[in-house]
Amino acid sequence: MTILQVKFFLAICEFGGFSAAADEMYISQSSLSKQIKSLETELGLPLFLRSNNKVSLTPGGEMFLTYARIFVNTYSDMVAHLSGLSKDIVTENIYFGTLPLLQDYHIAKQLAVFQENMHNIQINITEASQQELLHLLLAKKINLSILRLNYLNTDQFDFAPIHEDRFTLVCSKKHAEPLGKGPLSLRKLHDYPFVILGCESDIYQLCMDQFAKADFSPNITNMTSRHLHLLNMVDEGIGITILPKIMMNRRIFPNLICIPFYEAMCTTIGIVRLKNVTIPHQADMLYQYFMEHGLSPVSKEPN
Repeated sequence: MTILQVKFFLAICEFGGFSAAADEMYISQSSLSKQIKSLETELGLPLFLRSNNKVSLTPGGEMFLTYARIFVNTYSDMVAHLSGLSKDIVTENIYFGTLPLLQDYHIAKQLAVFQENMHNIQINITEASQQELLHLLLAKKINLSILRLNYLNTDQFDFAPIHEDRFTLVCSKKHAEPLGKGPLSLRKLHDYPFVILGCESDIYQLCMDQFAKADFSPNITNMTSRHLHLLNMVDEGIGITILPKIMMNRRIFPNLICIPFYEAMCTTIGIVRLKNVTIPHQADMLYQYFMEHGLSPVSKEPN
């Protein structure tokens, strides 16, 4: 098993398929498939289910995903610490956390722009859930993080809003036909099955609060921890879901439909740091950079 194979595996999970991951990793799809096949052979189990040009994780793949993230993060930490021993090069490390939004919110592009004119800076990225990232900030394992601000404890954290999202209904064409183009009310969805993100996500709590406000009890049939898995279930017609519109990946799911709500359902993304704690100078510069520039502009998607 090589670190590159593990990174290939994580790229497929992040970008939703072999083709998109191959493009992002600058490798041919056939070479990527061979690397994953070699990894599966070594592990003795399949990691992905492949059907109709779509992929999803097997139970073994779900378990391996947890260890793969730890493996890559540990490898990055090792490289950072060893490189710091060099007498000729002084590298400053920034430990940066983010929700699983690197692709949808163009966060990697912002980090690249910031780092372009910097010398001897290494940004170590940890991608995790809201609660996991808050724990890492409190434990001082990361310096900064991209988080949702809706339920943030302002006594513990400093933050700056950098992007606001409006929620939308996401559904297959089968479910969209009787609903029309909208906007629509939550109450109109009484008879529809819902698939939603799990309770470890702030999106779950935002949805539950909105349901309660509308005095609406959704028929939740499935929950998952990853929004790409969620969109895959919606694409298969298993149910409908509610997500920030920017998270609706049309490149991977071109047949899904977005319908706006009457209700003002919004979430704010921000850059967050621990209050009253000194962080490395370059990490502070990155915090100020996000405060000033926000997130990269993203192309507007049609409904």
